Amino acid sequence: MRYQAALRPENPQSRAAGGGSDAGFTVRSRGRALGSAAVDRLTARNSAGYDAPVGLAADPVVLSLVDGNLSVLLARRLEEPQKGSFALPGGFVGAEESPRETAERKLREKTGVGSVHLEQLRTYADPERDPRGWLPSIAYLALVRPEALPEEAPPERDASWHRVDALPELALDHATIVDDALWRLKARLADKAWFVRVAGGLLKEPFTLGQAQRLYEALRSEHVDAANFRRDALATGLLEETGERRSEGVGRPGKLYRRHPSPH
Repeated sequence: MRYQAALRPENPQSRAAGGGSDAGFTVRSRGRALGSAAVDRLTARNSAGYDAPVGLAADPVVLSLVDGNLSVLLARRLEEPQKGSFALPGGFVGAEESPRETAERKLREKTGVGSVHLEQLRTYADPERDPRGWLPSIAYLALVRPEALPEEAPPERDASWHRVDALPELALDHATIVDDALWRLKARLADKAWFVRVAGGLLKEPFTLGQAQRLYEALRSEHVDAANFRRDALATGLLEETGERRSEGVGRPGKLYRRHPSPH
């Protein structure tokens, strides 16, 4: 099943007439108005005669801490539907790649952000989520430092960080996807090992446990007990002392740590 052929029939006349099939996969389209722009509502049936998705998308939710505020990376859509709106920097899955590879490729093409650690979030498959047709999307979650967004990002995309508590109107169901990603993030942070191994990448090494705690609190949007946090973070076995200390104001200078790739 070749999704590209389904979404972009080679013969516009046969598409308008309701024709065109590919490897037992038949695609038909009908016009639908969305705001001031009309888009083709595509439908598809597989070789067994059942309704089928007309394609597959992948959407990465990339979060960071920007000036102390939890933020998500967005880019403007250059095509209908909802052209010009901010959206997650995803796109259609190619015939020769996995959804994860698509998420990485689209993230790079639309924002300039390179390889990141992607964790699958969930699949969104409501037939009405996209006015172009039944187009499921597999969403991914990633955490990166804000400087991962290069200054030379594609200018027409207006790729930029947006505070999650002050988002612009997002295209399609992307607001729901971002909301789900925030819930997943909060749940994952309950695992201190995950926090150190994944979210800890937002810290510049070496760092103090005080810095790690402030990052943790910013990501969870709540305060935690310092003694409990330090105990749990050290218990992961994923932190190692550098033998140095750093002053953070009043009190004894704090020990400096770096992340260790595996428990020890």
